[in-house]
Amino acid sequence: MIKVENLKKRYGKKLVLDIGKLEFEEGESVGVFGANGSGKSTLIKCLTGLLPYEGKVYIEGKDISKDPSPLKSVGILVEEPALYKTMTGRQNIECFCEDTSNLDKYAEILDVKDLLDKKARSYSLGMKQKMGILLACVKGKKAVILDEPFNCLDIISIEKAIDLIVECQSSGATVILTSHQLELSQKAISKYYLIKDTKIYDFIQQDESVKIYSVEFNDQDNAKLAYEYLKEKSVDCEYKDYTVKIRLTDGDVYSLIGEAEQLKNVKKIEDVSNSVKEAYIAMEEGK
Repeated sequence: MIKVENLKKRYGKKLVLDIGKLEFEEGESVGVFGANGSGKSTLIKCLTGLLPYEGKVYIEGKDISKDPSPLKSVGILVEEPALYKTMTGRQNIECFCEDTSNLDKYAEILDVKDLLDKKARSYSLGMKQKMGILLACVKGKKAVILDEPFNCLDIISIEKAIDLIVECQSSGATVILTSHQLELSQKAISKYYLIKDTKIYDFIQQDESVKIYSVEFNDQDNAKLAYEYLKEKSVDCEYKDYTVKIRLTDGDVYSLIGEAEQLKNVKKIEDVSNSVKEAYIAMEEGK
């Protein structure tokens, strides 16, 4: 659906993106994660023709720098939604979208039907964001590209936005989104890329036989005692602040914790095996 070849983007002399090859298949739901300033938004703007770039971006086989026509079926939300303030939400969407057959269905999923006939100038920041998501999803018959779509949204609104994103993907649209809400975003996407130092990396799932647990203790002293005890037992683990991260190839963490006094005062245990969040943290720490 979307293919990138030798994409480079510079701001002055500073190289911010250097991606040799990248493909987004039809009907995929893909997340792009990275730190502030890593190039996520720049990548999105290049994919949608909003920024000039070196290299090639193809949508449905067409080089969009020469033929931008495929963008007519791509829904885009980048930064703050651009809405005509004197028009209603419905009028805005009808203005930007040739086919609005899914409008009422998608508005119901997102729970914004009451906003459709109100003028955009009356919208709060969260309302504008939801209307921007709705507009992108209605327009994006072939692809929906969302840059930080969960900005300004409360947890319930995020869940409804995820429901709508999943609906778009199940209807055949390729979905690409960036977000700092890694754990919530995992509900909407099935493939992940991590971006750092101008490069983009495919997230590869680990061996399912390896289990990784994040064990949080009530205080740092308990966490340190637990770490020292586990190292003496040759358990693969890491210690940071209140948390000990444990990697196991056999057995379970609950039996391990229950066997020693040093492993008491546990506040929370979380299975983080194949977690995009953990992969992201490891990448940022250079592991």
